[in-house]
Amino acid sequence: MLIPHKDIFKKHVVGLILCYIQALSGGMNPTTKAKLMPSIYALLDMCSDFETRQINAMIDVPSKTLFAPI
Repeated sequence: MLIPHKDIFKKHVVGLILCYIQALSGGMNPTTKAKLMPSIYALLDMCSDFETRQINAMIDVPSKTLFAPI
């Protein structure tokens, strides 16, 4: 349901993904992580190159290693 409204949600994608990365670095339950992954992939699909570069610029080095597999 997000894809048709991606222009509206695109403003919030960076913040949502950064919150997810912060939760990963704080230690996330594997079950919760598995349930959130389809949503994270949907949010990443909505990102343009600009949002992707913005995410990469805003996360710290330890978080980049946690987020790299995604």
